Amino acid sequence: MKKSLFLLAWMTITVVGSVYGQFRERANLSLFGGGYAAQENANNRGYWYGMYVDYMPIKTNSNWMFGFAALADRVYFQSNDVLNKYEGSSDEIGGGLAAGKWSEFLTQRYSGYFGANILLKSIRDNGTGYSVQPNGEIGTYTMQQEDLMLAIGLNINLLKAFGVRENLLPRSQLELNWQKPLKSAKSSFWNNTPIEESMIWNKASYSAQFRQSIVQIGRLNTLLEPKLVFGYQYYLGDKSQWLSIGPELALKKRGWDDFFSVFFFVKEQVGTFEPNLNSRQYVVGFTLKPFNVKKN
Repeated sequence: MKKSLFLLAWMTITVVGSVYGQFRERANLSLFGGGYAAQENANNRGYWYGMYVDYMPIKTNSNWMFGFAALADRVYFQSNDVLNKYEGSSDEIGGGLAAGKWSEFLTQRYSGYFGANILLKSIRDNGTGYSVQPNGEIGTYTMQQEDLMLAIGLNINLLKAFGVRENLLPRSQLELNWQKPLKSAKSSFWNNTPIEESMIWNKASYSAQFRQSIVQIGRLNTLLEPKLVFGYQYYLGDKSQWLSIGPELALKKRGWDDFFSVFFFVKEQVGTFEPNLNSRQYVVGFTLKPFNVKKN
């Protein structure tokens, strides 16, 4: 039970709105947040918030940009049933390198943008659980785990820029993310007694998320862009696999990236790890990119 609940914080933050950089811009700031609840038990729920920023001051003659990226976020989660209660938080901060390239004439009909980052992240997890024992007494479990993670992300975009019906299926986006712990340490206690063989949770994972913009709606400079989003996540810690699907609504300035989006996903476990525990989640969230609001 403890191991399963500890997974919730990590699996939630990997399904969020796109935070990657703007097209053709040196600087990007993304603010994001959201929450989730499990279908089987609404007491299994949580929320997250954070920010991502990249700044790429170096630009080559071939339109490649290079610079730096940083990420910070916090996740809170809880899970309660008749005999058990568990709650915890996960704090993440990281920094590294970023690169991107804009191609105005990638094909005869499409422009394109490619982005990438590589980050070192420090993550600290804290959790406290209470459980009713067979003798009726309440036991207390506490834990803390710290990880140093290596994370790599890729962001690939195709944007319809030429030809007929440019407002139909205007953008396709694929995001790929991979991460692996470089160093981990954990301490845990049962009724204030150290647990000698405290298992370190392996946070290695990879994910893919595909966004397809359906249509651009609007005649003025501000456009509404509905999207359909598909996702896949794999978590090495328990070898579980999850699929997600849902709509996203985005606001954007004509010819630029989104400045605000909201989404609703249904996330379904398709692996074999404890399939009857939190096998489906409902996820809602938003992403705000304030640097894009002022675009004309």
